[in-house]
Amino acid sequence: MPRDIFHQELDRLVEEVLELSREVEFCLDAMVNALETHDAEAASNQLGVDARYKERETQIVEECMILQARQAPVARDLRLIHVVQAVTNHLVRTGTLCEHICRGITETREAERDPDLANTLAEMAHIARDLFRWSVDVFNSRDVERSKELEAADDRVDLMYSEGMNLAVNPGNKERASSPKWRVQAALTVHYLERIADHGVDIGERTVFLVTGERMEGALREYRERLLDEYED
Repeated sequence: MPRDIFHQELDRLVEEVLELSREVEFCLDAMVNALETHDAEAASNQLGVDARYKERETQIVEECMILQARQAPVARDLRLIHVVQAVTNHLVRTGTLCEHICRGITETREAERDPDLANTLAEMAHIARDLFRWSVDVFNSRDVERSKELEAADDRVDLMYSEGMNLAVNPGNKERASSPKWRVQAALTVHYLERIADHGVDIGERTVFLVTGERMEGALREYRERLLDEYED
């Protein structure tokens, strides 16, 4: 019975992480919409979420420590506790990046924008948001097969990162000059969005580790090689 109770506590811990993920995804949706519509008021509603997310992280980490202290987890249970803490950290850091982007929207609400760069930011935000959402689905379902979707989406984010940075430094339309302050904030937003995508990819890698027990980097490399072998066959 004690082990049954332990596993119930683990399940409840995972549900707390998923509940936090839903809050972060809501923040991501709000950020994407505010970025797309240049809605500073909507963006301002997300200011302050960082502190709440960090408080939730502290609670989850404490629960993980208590579970380890009270029980003698086997390898798989230890992996789950480790991954729960790692995923929680990625959720909180993503929420922090969302708040940074929303703050930038509010601080440049009156600034002149470059339409091409603004469109790139909006598209990149959609891809990064979707990637992160997929990563949470991968963790929730333990579906290692879907990890390849994260890598494909991350490649697109990396391409848009280069495009966005180039537009921020070298605006294409000289006749519609954008505010230097806005271009600086746009460059920061490009960086933040790229980091959000990276957090999503790492959640996928942690899930591979949880399911297989293999080192995360090696597990994904072997998974890609297996897919290549199957394709060649």
